[in-house]
Amino acid sequence: MITRAQFFGGSALGLVAASLAAPAHAAELHDDGAATLVLATEHGIAAGDNSPVNGKVNDLINELAARGGGTIIFPPGIYRVDSSGIELKNQVSIIGLGEATQFQPVGDWKELAGVFRIGSDTENNSEPVFRTGLHNFSIKPGTDPVQHSDPIPNTVGVLFNTYNGEDPGEPDAAHRISGLTLWDLDMGIKLKGKDDQGCQVTNIRGRRFLRTALTVGDLDREGGADNSFQMIDFSSANLARLDAACVEVYSANCSFSQVKTWYSKRSLDFSESLKAGAGFFVRATRNTFSQCDAQDNGGHGFVIALGDNGFTNCIADSNGHADNLSQASHQSDAHGFHLEREAERVQLLGCQSFNRLREAPGQAVGFWVYPDNTSVTLIGSAARNTQEQVSAGKLPESRLLILE
Repeated sequence: MITRAQFFGGSALGLVAASLAAPAHAAELHDDGAATLVLATEHGIAAGDNSPVNGKVNDLINELAARGGGTIIFPPGIYRVDSSGIELKNQVSIIGLGEATQFQPVGDWKELAGVFRIGSDTENNSEPVFRTGLHNFSIKPGTDPVQHSDPIPNTVGVLFNTYNGEDPGEPDAAHRISGLTLWDLDMGIKLKGKDDQGCQVTNIRGRRFLRTALTVGDLDREGGADNSFQMIDFSSANLARLDAACVEVYSANCSFSQVKTWYSKRSLDFSESLKAGAGFFVRATRNTFSQCDAQDNGGHGFVIALGDNGFTNCIADSNGHADNLSQASHQSDAHGFHLEREAERVQLLGCQSFNRLREAPGQAVGFWVYPDNTSVTLIGSAARNTQEQVSAGKLPESRLLILE
């Protein structure tokens, strides 16, 4: 067993190298009064194994959780995971050693499910789960580190549906997700449980999703509130050309900083769907967005459907992009920022909305506000949109300042 002191004392690389040379065996876990740090390869979990490893991983997670928690280190290699997934338990973290540590979904996934999960999309966890961690690895099908594979339907990189009881001692599960690369999945990350609160999701790169790259909360149910999302780059969502945006937000009191969405696909007409192919779809209140970017999406850059949200220094750049349109969708239909009737008291401060591509402009209106919505505060700049820089209906001049 690797102790916490050994790992953080600087000997981790030597220990990992030794583990790769050592025969795989079920190393004994010792209860020494401290959280446990173990190498997966010392517990019969072998990279490159043709059989899925998630059964062995789940056994090890259960054993660590029973001892009060711990961390499993996965050396570089490909670890196959079937549809039964890897179920995180209380205070257990998974750490890879860079993108070369790859978890590969394999086989048929008949229902929407997480490669890493707490509960399922339809049911929450059976026992309390607090403060799990997922750090520094990739989740993708295929074996080539550069080439893409066809996304596997119903695979979600991370799906949390945490519920820790009616009166938990701590109201926030406070999970941590950082340093992940997510490729060629149905969905990237979905946080929907009532206690999936106080979570931090940082430094994520995701590309090519059949539906959404990130979903926070769930329509018409409580969950996924009070979380922070930082330094995230998602591209090529909604490859299946369904009614999906790249980032969908249904929860309150979340903060989004330096989150970028680009190249989402759209085939539906806007009369059928506002969110299809959008960069951001926000049907929630009391969220903040800072330095977020919607670029070259097929749909609207930002769709804001409910009120009391704040946007500062956000950019809508060349949405309605011709390369991302098909079937009933048309160029020059999209808006940079689209605010619906119930998006009351939304503030957009220092935001920009423009067409970067003079030869093939797609964004019709820079800022579009529902005509009867008079409580928005809009201060920003707009340029080179094909129809209007701003369409704000009855918005009072005292609330509107657009620089062209």
